[in-house]
Amino acid sequence: MMRSDGIKKRPGGTAILLALVLFLFFPAAAYAQERTAAAAETDGMVHIYDEAGLLSGSESEQLEQRCQQIETQSQIHILMVTTEDTQGKSQMEYADDFYDDIYPEKKDENGVLVLIDIGERELWISTAGIMRYYLSDQEIDRLLDDMYEEATVGDYAGAFEEAADHVELAIEQGISSGDYLVDENGRVTRYRRITGVELVLAGAVGLAAFCLVFFGVRHSYRKKVKSDMRGYGRVGGMKLDRQRDTLINRRVTSRKIVNNPPPGSGGGSSVHTSSSGRSHGGGGRGF
Repeated sequence: MMRSDGIKKRPGGTAILLALVLFLFFPAAAYAQERTAAAAETDGMVHIYDEAGLLSGSESEQLEQRCQQIETQSQIHILMVTTEDTQGKSQMEYADDFYDDIYPEKKDENGVLVLIDIGERELWISTAGIMRYYLSDQEIDRLLDDMYEEATVGDYAGAFEEAADHVELAIEQGISSGDYLVDENGRVTRYRRITGVELVLAGAVGLAAFCLVFFGVRHSYRKKVKSDMRGYGRVGGMKLDRQRDTLINRRVTSRKIVNNPPPGSGGGSSVHTSSSGRSHGGGGRGF
Protein backbone atom coordinates (compact mmCIF):
# COMPACT_ATOMS: atom_id res chain seq x y z
CA MET A 1 0.00 0.00 0.00
CA MET A 2 1.43 3.32 -1.05
CA ARG A 3 1.81 6.04 1.62
CA SER A 4 1.01 9.66 0.98
CA ASP A 5 3.12 12.02 3.04
CA GLY A 6 1.23 15.15 1.94
CA ILE A 7 4.02 16.48 -0.27
CA LYS A 8 2.66 18.28 -3.34
CA LYS A 9 4.62 17.87 -6.53
CA ARG A 10 5.03 20.91 -8.72
CA PRO A 11 6.22 21.26 -12.29
CA GLY A 12 9.99 21.13 -12.18
CA GLY A 13 12.35 23.87 -13.32
CA THR A 14 13.69 21.51 -15.99
CA ALA A 15 10.28 21.28 -17.69
CA ILE A 16 9.89 25.05 -17.69
CA LEU A 17 13.40 25.51 -19.10
CA LEU A 18 12.70 22.91 -21.80
CA ALA A 19 9.47 24.69 -22.79
CA LEU A 20 11.34 27.98 -23.05
CA VAL A 21 14.06 26.45 -25.23
CA LEU A 22 11.47 24.91 -27.55
CA PHE A 23 9.61 28.22 -27.77
CA LEU A 24 12.75 30.06 -28.83
CA PHE A 25 14.34 27.34 -30.95
CA PHE A 26 11.52 26.23 -33.25
CA PRO A 27 10.71 29.67 -34.76
CA ALA A 28 14.41 30.30 -35.33
CA ALA A 29 14.89 26.87 -36.88
CA ALA A 30 11.87 27.35 -39.12
CA TYR A 31 13.14 30.75 -40.25
CA ALA A 32 16.60 29.38 -41.00
CA GLN A 33 15.04 26.54 -42.99
CA GLU A 34 12.91 29.03 -44.93
CA ARG A 35 15.93 31.19 -45.79
CA THR A 36 17.84 28.10 -46.94
CA ALA A 37 14.92 26.99 -49.12
CA ALA A 38 14.56 30.50 -50.54
CA ALA A 39 18.26 30.61 -51.38
CA ALA A 40 18.04 27.24 -53.12
CA GLU A 41 15.02 28.44 -55.10
CA THR A 42 16.84 31.64 -56.08
CA ASP A 43 19.79 29.65 -57.40
CA GLY A 44 17.49 28.00 -59.93
CA MET A 45 15.86 31.23 -61.14
CA VAL A 46 16.89 33.31 -64.11
CA HIS A 47 17.08 37.05 -63.50
CA ILE A 48 18.68 38.28 -66.73
CA TYR A 49 16.61 38.21 -69.94
CA ASP A 50 18.83 39.68 -72.65
CA GLU A 51 16.37 39.33 -75.53
CA ALA A 52 18.02 42.15 -77.52
CA GLY A 53 21.52 40.68 -77.18
CA LEU A 54 23.03 43.77 -75.58
CA LEU A 55 25.17 41.92 -73.03
CA SER A 56 28.17 39.64 -73.37
CA GLY A 57 28.18 36.22 -71.74
CA SER A 58 30.43 37.36 -68.90
CA GLU A 59 28.32 40.48 -68.30
CA SER A 60 25.14 38.41 -68.10
CA GLU A 61 26.79 36.01 -65.67
CA GLN A 62 28.02 38.81 -63.40
CA LEU A 63 24.65 40.51 -63.37
CA GLU A 64 22.92 37.19 -62.66
CA GLN A 65 25.13 36.66 -59.62
CA ARG A 66 24.42 40.21 -58.44
CA CYS A 67 20.66 39.72 -58.71
CA GLN A 68 20.83 36.40 -56.89
CA GLN A 69 22.81 38.02 -54.08
CA ILE A 70 20.25 40.81 -53.66
CA GLU A 71 17.35 38.38 -53.76
CA THR A 72 18.90 35.96 -51.28
CA GLN A 73 19.70 38.70 -48.78
CA SER A 74 16.43 40.64 -49.03
CA GLN A 75 13.85 38.16 -50.37
CA ILE A 76 13.02 40.79 -53.02
CA HIS A 77 13.04 39.81 -56.69
CA ILE A 78 15.00 41.76 -59.28
CA LEU A 79 14.78 41.17 -63.04
CA MET A 80 16.86 42.78 -65.78
CA VAL A 81 15.40 42.69 -69.29
CA THR A 82 16.46 43.95 -72.71
CA THR A 83 14.24 43.99 -75.77
CA GLU A 84 14.00 45.58 -79.20
CA ASP A 85 10.27 44.93 -79.58
CA THR A 86 7.63 45.53 -76.90
CA GLN A 87 5.01 43.76 -79.04
CA GLY A 88 2.80 46.78 -79.43
CA LYS A 89 2.78 47.59 -75.71
CA SER A 90 4.13 50.64 -73.96
CA GLN A 91 7.32 50.17 -71.96
CA MET A 92 5.24 50.34 -68.77
CA GLU A 93 2.82 47.66 -69.94
CA TYR A 94 5.61 45.44 -71.25
CA ALA A 95 7.64 45.65 -68.03
CA ASP A 96 4.62 45.11 -65.74
CA ASP A 97 3.36 42.14 -67.75
CA PHE A 98 6.84 40.61 -67.96
CA TYR A 99 7.24 40.73 -64.20
CA ASP A 100 3.73 39.37 -63.58
CA ASP A 101 4.33 36.49 -66.00
CA ILE A 102 7.54 35.49 -64.20
CA TYR A 103 6.10 35.96 -60.70
CA PRO A 104 2.32 35.48 -60.91
CA GLU A 105 1.75 34.44 -57.29
CA LYS A 106 0.95 36.81 -54.44
CA LYS A 107 3.92 35.60 -52.38
CA ASP A 108 6.30 36.75 -55.13
CA GLU A 109 4.90 40.25 -55.66
CA ASN A 110 7.79 42.07 -53.91
CA GLY A 111 10.26 43.02 -56.60
CA VAL A 112 11.50 45.29 -59.36
CA LEU A 113 12.10 44.92 -63.09
CA VAL A 114 14.65 47.03 -64.98
CA LEU A 115 13.98 47.30 -68.72
CA ILE A 116 16.17 48.57 -71.56
CA ASP A 117 14.15 48.88 -74.77
CA ILE A 118 16.80 49.35 -77.45
CA GLY A 119 14.16 49.48 -80.21
CA GLU A 120 12.59 52.68 -78.87
CA ARG A 121 15.67 53.64 -76.82
CA GLU A 122 13.71 53.80 -73.58
CA LEU A 123 14.53 52.87 -69.99
CA TRP A 124 11.78 51.72 -67.65
CA ILE A 125 11.60 50.69 -63.99
CA SER A 126 8.63 48.62 -62.80
CA THR A 127 8.11 48.10 -59.06
CA ALA A 128 5.69 45.78 -57.26
CA GLY A 129 4.76 44.98 -53.68
CA ILE A 130 7.00 46.50 -51.03
CA MET A 131 9.30 47.94 -53.70
CA ARG A 132 6.63 50.53 -54.53
CA TYR A 133 7.46 52.07 -51.14
CA TYR A 134 11.20 51.47 -51.33
CA LEU A 135 11.54 53.25 -54.70
CA SER A 136 9.54 56.47 -54.72
CA ASP A 137 9.11 58.57 -57.88
CA GLN A 138 12.04 60.77 -56.84
CA GLU A 139 14.27 57.77 -56.17
CA ILE A 140 13.33 56.24 -59.54
CA ASP A 141 14.29 59.54 -61.23
CA ARG A 142 17.70 59.43 -59.56
CA LEU A 143 18.10 55.79 -60.62
CA LEU A 144 17.24 56.71 -64.22
CA ASP A 145 19.73 59.60 -64.11
CA ASP A 146 22.57 57.18 -63.40
CA MET A 147 21.33 54.57 -65.88
CA TYR A 148 21.06 57.25 -68.56
CA GLU A 149 24.74 58.15 -68.31
CA GLU A 150 25.75 54.56 -69.00
CA ALA A 151 23.10 53.72 -71.60
CA THR A 152 23.86 56.73 -73.80
CA VAL A 153 27.42 55.49 -74.32
CA GLY A 154 26.33 51.91 -74.95
CA ASP A 155 27.41 50.51 -71.58
CA TYR A 156 24.23 48.55 -70.90
CA ALA A 157 25.83 46.28 -68.31
CA GLY A 158 26.96 49.41 -66.48
CA ALA A 159 23.41 50.76 -66.63
CA PHE A 160 22.10 47.58 -65.00
CA GLU A 161 24.85 47.76 -62.36
CA GLU A 162 23.72 51.30 -61.51
CA ALA A 163 20.16 50.00 -61.13
CA ALA A 164 21.32 47.22 -58.83
CA ASP A 165 23.21 49.74 -56.69
CA HIS A 166 20.09 51.88 -56.29
CA VAL A 167 17.88 48.89 -55.47
CA GLU A 168 20.30 47.69 -52.80
CA LEU A 169 20.53 51.17 -51.30
CA ALA A 170 16.75 51.59 -51.25
CA ILE A 171 16.32 48.26 -49.44
CA GLU A 172 19.05 49.17 -46.96
CA GLN A 173 17.49 52.56 -46.19
CA GLY A 174 14.10 50.96 -45.59
CA ILE A 175 10.71 52.63 -45.44
CA SER A 176 10.34 56.08 -43.90
CA SER A 177 7.21 57.75 -42.56
CA GLY A 178 7.28 59.97 -45.66
CA ASP A 179 6.73 57.09 -48.11
CA TYR A 180 3.25 56.68 -49.60
CA LEU A 181 1.41 55.51 -52.71
CA VAL A 182 -0.87 57.53 -55.00
CA ASP A 183 -3.13 55.53 -57.33
CA GLU A 184 -4.83 56.57 -60.58
CA ASN A 185 -7.74 58.05 -58.65
CA GLY A 186 -5.53 60.17 -56.41
CA ARG A 187 -6.08 57.98 -53.35
CA VAL A 188 -3.14 58.04 -50.95
CA THR A 189 -2.00 54.89 -49.08
CA ARG A 190 0.62 55.20 -46.36
CA TYR A 191 2.72 52.35 -45.05
CA ARG A 192 1.33 51.16 -41.71
CA ARG A 193 3.91 51.39 -38.94
CA ILE A 194 3.73 49.99 -35.41
CA THR A 195 4.61 52.80 -33.01
CA GLY A 196 6.57 52.36 -29.78
CA VAL A 197 3.43 52.98 -27.72
CA GLU A 198 1.49 50.34 -29.65
CA LEU A 199 4.34 47.87 -29.20
CA VAL A 200 4.47 48.46 -25.42
CA LEU A 201 0.68 48.14 -25.11
CA ALA A 202 0.67 44.91 -27.11
CA GLY A 203 3.42 43.50 -24.89
CA ALA A 204 1.55 44.49 -21.74
CA VAL A 205 -1.68 42.88 -22.95
CA GLY A 206 0.16 39.69 -23.90
CA LEU A 207 1.91 39.53 -20.52
CA ALA A 208 -1.36 40.08 -18.66
CA ALA A 209 -3.08 37.33 -20.65
CA PHE A 210 -0.19 34.95 -19.92
CA CYS A 211 -0.32 35.70 -16.19
CA LEU A 212 -4.09 35.15 -16.03
CA VAL A 213 -3.83 31.77 -17.73
CA PHE A 214 -0.73 30.67 -15.81
CA PHE A 215 -1.99 31.55 -12.33
CA GLY A 216 -5.48 30.29 -13.17
CA VAL A 217 -4.13 26.85 -14.09
CA ARG A 218 -1.78 26.88 -11.11
CA HIS A 219 -4.63 27.68 -8.71
CA SER A 220 -6.83 24.98 -10.24
CA TYR A 221 -4.01 22.44 -9.90
CA ARG A 222 -3.39 23.21 -6.23
CA LYS A 223 -7.10 23.09 -5.44
CA LYS A 224 -7.44 19.68 -7.06
CA VAL A 225 -4.45 18.26 -5.15
CA LYS A 226 -5.80 19.44 -1.78
CA SER A 227 -9.28 18.00 -2.41
CA ASP A 228 -8.08 14.52 -3.30
CA MET A 229 -4.79 13.48 -1.72
CA ARG A 230 -5.63 9.85 -2.47
CA GLY A 231 -4.98 10.56 -6.14
CA TYR A 232 -1.26 10.11 -5.54
CA GLY A 233 -1.89 6.49 -4.73
CA ARG A 234 -3.15 5.90 -8.25
CA VAL A 235 -0.14 7.35 -10.04
CA GLY A 236 1.37 3.91 -10.54
CA GLY A 237 -1.65 2.87 -12.59
CA MET A 238 -1.50 5.76 -15.01
CA LYS A 239 -0.75 5.24 -18.68
CA LEU A 240 0.98 8.12 -20.45
CA ASP A 241 0.78 8.64 -24.21
CA ARG A 242 3.49 10.53 -26.01
CA GLN A 243 2.34 13.51 -28.03
CA ARG A 244 4.51 15.76 -30.16
CA ASP A 245 3.55 19.05 -31.78
CA THR A 246 5.43 19.70 -35.01
CA LEU A 247 5.81 23.18 -36.49
CA ILE A 248 4.86 22.71 -40.15
CA ASN A 249 5.59 26.16 -41.51
CA ARG A 250 6.40 29.62 -40.27
CA ARG A 251 6.98 32.53 -42.59
CA VAL A 252 8.92 35.47 -41.21
CA THR A 253 9.49 38.46 -43.16
CA SER A 254 11.75 41.20 -41.90
CA ARG A 255 11.63 44.85 -43.09
CA LYS A 256 13.87 47.67 -41.90
CA ILE A 257 11.85 50.84 -41.12
CA VAL A 258 13.72 54.09 -40.69
CA ASN A 259 12.74 56.04 -37.56
CA ASN A 260 14.35 59.34 -38.56
CA PRO A 261 14.73 59.58 -42.35
CA PRO A 262 17.36 61.99 -43.68
CA PRO A 263 16.14 65.27 -45.20
CA GLY A 264 14.80 64.85 -48.72
CA SER A 265 14.33 61.08 -48.42
CA GLY A 266 11.09 59.24 -49.03
CA GLY A 267 8.16 60.63 -50.99
CA GLY A 268 5.24 59.47 -53.05
CA SER A 269 5.08 56.66 -55.55
CA SER A 270 2.60 56.86 -58.42
CA VAL A 271 1.01 53.44 -58.85
CA HIS A 272 -1.28 51.88 -61.41
CA THR A 273 -2.91 48.51 -62.09
CA SER A 274 -1.42 46.15 -64.65
CA SER A 275 -3.37 43.90 -66.98
CA SER A 276 -3.10 41.08 -64.40
CA GLY A 277 -4.70 43.24 -61.71
CA ARG A 278 -1.51 43.79 -59.71
CA SER A 279 -0.47 47.24 -58.46
CA HIS A 280 2.80 48.55 -59.90
CA GLY A 281 4.87 51.69 -59.55
CA GLY A 282 7.58 52.86 -61.88
CA GLY A 283 8.91 55.39 -64.31
CA GLY A 284 10.93 55.73 -67.48
CA ARG A 285 13.08 57.90 -69.71
CA GLY A 286 14.40 57.99 -73.25
CA PHE A 287 18.12 57.85 -74.00
